[in-house]
Amino acid sequence: MTPSSPQYEAVLRRAAAASRTARPVTPSSVVMETDNAALHRYATEDTAGGPPLLIVYSLINRPAILDLSLERSVIRRLLGGGLDVHLLAWRPPGQARRYLGLSDYVLSDLADATAWLDRRYGVPPHVLGVCQGGVLALCQAALADPGAGGFGPQPRSLTTLAAPVDTGSQGDQLAQLARSVDFEALTRATGNVAGQALAGIFASLKPFALGSRRYRALAGMGEADEAAVDAFMRMESWMYDGPDLAGRAFAEFARGIYQDNALVRGTLALDGHPVDLARVTCPVFNAHALDDHLVPPSAAAGLGRHLGGPCEELALPGGHLGLFVSARAHQTLYPTLINWLRTIP
Repeated sequence: MTPSSPQYEAVLRRAAAASRTARPVTPSSVVMETDNAALHRYATEDTAGGPPLLIVYSLINRPAILDLSLERSVIRRLLGGGLDVHLLAWRPPGQARRYLGLSDYVLSDLADATAWLDRRYGVPPHVLGVCQGGVLALCQAALADPGAGGFGPQPRSLTTLAAPVDTGSQGDQLAQLARSVDFEALTRATGNVAGQALAGIFASLKPFALGSRRYRALAGMGEADEAAVDAFMRMESWMYDGPDLAGRAFAEFARGIYQDNALVRGTLALDGHPVDLARVTCPVFNAHALDDHLVPPSAAAGLGRHLGGPCEELALPGGHLGLFVSARAHQTLYPTLINWLRTIP
């Protein structure tokens, strides 16, 4: 199929239509709101009696990657495992909230959501943190314990997917890039950080796989490959539709996690409260991708060395997005995770 062929033009027309209609596939309802987020519930009649699970997504990008298609929806997979699934959906900050810090998201929004679920169900929720959301969830778990003046309950269990915990290796491209940037000066100049600009930076770290190869793949799809074209464009729309980030929180995360490697060094503090990973005593399940260019294995593996409780580790072949949309992840990772969650008392 050549760029001038009628078949190629038909695929492009189909792609343009798909990009305008992309949306999550699983219905949800908002059950509570925090200062900077809305808590969505995806439960069905079959899962209404199941244990609560809270998904904490990254502040970067939107959580639609977890629910892009019926066949590769992480949310539907977890619902199928009998879990009462909730998602904390962050609101874009707007310039009026550019001074929101990590402590606002962790000690207020995330702590409030876990406390609400604890009251609603009578037990703390299982928590699943995705990428940066895994770091936020680890921080909340480390600062939990209301009886000692903590922030929300410690999770019943904590799952981290591609969480950048230890960024000290020379092979961590994002950490290497971050070490040359004055983030405070950047955010003083810009206020919030544009999500589309970050998407361009992420794509530049792996330009061939995220650029020309992807579009050659699109060109190779036949007009009859309607589902494949739809899936391609839903992913494409998601990749370049990142929300803006609160400038202060972005600078704090970049400096603390990527410049100072503060989480594993024990020097990270939120609003004056030290984040000690040894205080995370709930069971933890940590998964990462072996070919991840954004969160390499050196950054995500070995989390259990820093925790105060048990930790299961799982490594999968493939890249960053493969943890959420690949057939291997849906055949291996999520059944393993669901079975592990069933062992948690």
